[in-house]
Amino acid sequence: MRYNENCLPDSSGRILIKSFCSTAPVGKRGYREHHHTECELSAVLSGSGTYAVNNREYDFRCGDVFMFRGDEVHCITDIKTEFRVLNIHFDPRVLWSNTEDLTALKILFARSDSYENRIDRQNPQTHIIYEKIHALAQELSDKREGYSTIVRYQLFDMLISIVRSYGYIDDNAECSGLPGAIPLMELALKYINDNLSRPLTLDEIAEKAALSPAYFSSVFKKLNGVSPWEYITIKRVETAIRLLKTTNATKLDIAMECGFNSSSNFYKAFYKVTGKKPGYYVKMQK
Repeated sequence: MRYNENCLPDSSGRILIKSFCSTAPVGKRGYREHHHTECELSAVLSGSGTYAVNNREYDFRCGDVFMFRGDEVHCITDIKTEFRVLNIHFDPRVLWSNTEDLTALKILFARSDSYENRIDRQNPQTHIIYEKIHALAQELSDKREGYSTIVRYQLFDMLISIVRSYGYIDDNAECSGLPGAIPLMELALKYINDNLSRPLTLDEIAEKAALSPAYFSSVFKKLNGVSPWEYITIKRVETAIRLLKTTNATKLDIAMECGFNSSSNFYKAFYKVTGKKPGYYVKMQK
């Protein structure tokens, strides 16, 4: 169950940073894939159990901090004691805002072999980051004057601490070329979001960014943490969820409206992104 959700939107209303708490009862849970285009920082408030991330498993307990990219499938598979977690979701676009220093962006594309999704418990910085997650969520809740600046600063502060203090980053990774690509990537993202309901090809999207398809895909993944097709699929499924919750349209009509060319592709994509069938969200509105 999710509660205490607070958001920082951009000028067009799209969510840049979001905080919320969630809880789950004790017990084993079936593995359920879970994707989103946002990146995630999580602070475990209480409980213990097992977190599955791609092909790895981590035990968790109160005080732990987890970090996920959008392409990292993560699922809690076992809860031994009642679980509560504070989540911060953020759009990678936030990390592009200062093109003169893309250090924080390295957490998405420049990870070393020693990177762990459960941030090292023994590092004294981890408790500091844990407390800063709480402070960021409080700023989003209070929305006092200047909170949008403070929230961005707090997010950058935490991510740069992870880059600096854990040996999780490949020191040879380069950010060269990325600042110049950012305006082009913004054009491509706008084109994708404006045309999710119709067939899209990599060639036409890359053309909007004036980049070759191969280079476009590489830069897109570095800046967003997911591939272009992962991004498109997740955004289409998110649109479908909204329509399932708010309209009486058939699942086939929704699939077509969201850019899926068949009901089978819609069902496969939907389950891959959410771990649930579309009917789950239909039942929620009844």
